[in-house]
Amino acid sequence: MKQLLSVILAVVAMQLPGPLSAQAVGGGFFNLRCELSHRANDDPIVFPQQAGASHLHDFFANRTTDADSTRKSMKAARTNCTLSLDTSGYWAPTLLDQDGRPVPIKAVQVYYRSASGMTVRPFPGNLKIIAGGDTLDPPAPSRSQLSLSWACEDTPPYTPSPPDCSGTGRVVTAHIHFPDCWDQENKDSSDHRSHMTFGTPECPRGYVAVPRLRLHIRYDVTNAEGFTLSSDTSDMVGGQSLHADFWNTWADQSALRFLVRRCLNAGRACASMTDAKLRAMGFPG
Repeated sequence: MKQLLSVILAVVAMQLPGPLSAQAVGGGFFNLRCELSHRANDDPIVFPQQAGASHLHDFFANRTTDADSTRKSMKAARTNCTLSLDTSGYWAPTLLDQDGRPVPIKAVQVYYRSASGMTVRPFPGNLKIIAGGDTLDPPAPSRSQLSLSWACEDTPPYTPSPPDCSGTGRVVTAHIHFPDCWDQENKDSSDHRSHMTFGTPECPRGYVAVPRLRLHIRYDVTNAEGFTLSSDTSDMVGGQSLHADFWNTWADQSALRFLVRRCLNAGRACASMTDAKLRAMGFPG
C-alpha cells in the first residue's frame, strides 16, 4: 500500500508545473511603421513653450507634436503609425539636399527590442530622451548600425554621412539607437540624456533595462552625398549631427506593457504590428 501511494504521488508530482526558471528569455521585439507627420522649428523637450526656437525637425507618429504639447494633449491626439495606441512623439532633424530643400521621407520603422537573455521593463510614461548627436563618435559603437549611422537601408557599410545608394535598389536610411538603461527615478534631465545610459548589455548599478528603441528613417532618395541636416554646424561633415528625440506618450501604457511582456521578454518576433495583430494576440483594449 505504501509503495502504491508513493507511485501515485510521483505521478501527480510529474504533472504539476515546476518552478519558473530564473533564466530570462528576452531577445524579442516588435516594430511598427510610422509616417512623416509634419515639419516645424519646434522641440517640446529642449524648448518647451518656445515656438520656432529650434532647428527644423521632422515629426513622426503623433500628428500634433509642437512646442506647446503636453503629455495630456499628446495622449489625446491621433497618430499616423500602424498601431494607433502609439501616440508617442518621435522626431529628428530634417535632411536637406544641396539646395537646402527638405528631403521627402518614405517611412519610419520604429523598433522596440530586448537583448537575448535579458528581460526589460516598459518605458515609464512621460519619459523624454534625446539620443545621438555625433556620428563620428557614436555612443555605442559595438552595437549594430554602430548605434548612430547612415546606410543604404539596413545593409552595411554604416557611415557617418548620408551615402550614395544608386544601383543598390535601396534608399538612404538613418539609424538612431536610444540608450536602454534608465536610472529608475528621473523621466528627464537637464541635458535630456543623463538619466539614461547604454547597457553592455547589462545595465550599471542603479539602472534598470528598458527597451532598445531604434528609429530607421527611410528617405525617398537613393543618393544623398553632400546632403546636410538642419542641425549640422559649419565644422561638421554632412549628417554628422544625426540625433532623435523620444517622448513616451503612448495613449494606453497597458498596450506597451503587454507588448513588452508578450514580445520582448518572451523572445518573440512581433513584426509589423497593427491594431488587428494586437487584438489577435489577446490584448483586451
